[in-house]
Amino acid sequence: MLIWIFGLLDVFALFTLVVTHYGWIVSPILILLAFLYLAVKGFIFFGELLSMLDLLVAFYFILFVFGIQFNLLFYFGVILLLYKIIMSFTL
Repeated sequence: MLIWIFGLLDVFALFTLVVTHYGWIVSPILILLAFLYLAVKGFIFFGELLSMLDLLVAFYFILFVFGIQFNLLFYFGVILLLYKIIMSFTL
C-alpha cells in the first residue's frame, strides 16, 4: 500500500516535471511540492540508488525556479519517474 502511495506521488512529480518543462503550467507551488517530495524521499532512503537519483531530479526542480532547463536532465527525470511508477504499480 505504501508503494502505491509513492507511485501516485511519483505520478504527481512526473506531471509537474512535464508541464513545467514545456511551459504549459508554471506554478511555484507545484514545483515546490514536487521538490519537497523528491528531496524528502531522497534523504530518507539515501542509501538506495534510485533515491539518490530522486535528489538529482529534485535539483532539476530547483533549476526550474531560476528558469534553467536542460533537456538531458528532463528526459532522464521522465525515464526515471516512469520506471518507478511502473515498478510501484506492478508489485
